[in-house]
Amino acid sequence: MLRTLVACRAWPGGLGSMTAIQPANSDELLLALLDGPFKRVRDGNHVDPHAILVWDSARSPVIESVEILELLGRYPCGGDGCQWSPEDLVAILNEKRNQYRKSIASHAISDDDPSISPACGTVVLVVSPKPGRPHRWVGISALIDPHQ
Repeated sequence: MLRTLVACRAWPGGLGSMTAIQPANSDELLLALLDGPFKRVRDGNHVDPHAILVWDSARSPVIESVEILELLGRYPCGGDGCQWSPEDLVAILNEKRNQYRKSIASHAISDDDPSISPACGTVVLVVSPKPGRPHRWVGISALIDPHQ
C-alpha cells in the first residue's frame, strides 16, 4: 500500500504566523483522508502549479484543490483578524514550487521506466476552525501508482 508521508511542517508560530503544534491524531486523520477518499485530489494537485490543497473542516468537501487567487479570497492573509501572514503565504508558495518541480522530475523518470512509481509532493493548508487561532500547513510526499 502506498502511503502519504508528512515531509515537513510549518514553523512554530509566533504572533501572526502559522503553527505546526497540533495533536498527532490531526496529522493522522489528514493522512488517512489523503490516502483514502481524497487520493485523486492529492494525486492531481501535485502536478498543478496553480493550486494548493486546503483542509477546511467547515467546508464540503473538507479537502479541496484551490487556485491560489481563490485561496486568498477565502482566507485573507495579513491585517487584523487574519489567521496567517503574507510571510506564511510566501513560505507555502516556495514549498509548493519545490514540491512541484520534484514531482515533474519524478514523473519524467517514471515515464522513461514505468516500473518506477513517481515520488511526488505538495502542500496542504490546514485551516483552523477557531477564529483567532492561526492556520498551519504541512508538506506531504506520496508514491503515486501510475497504473491505478
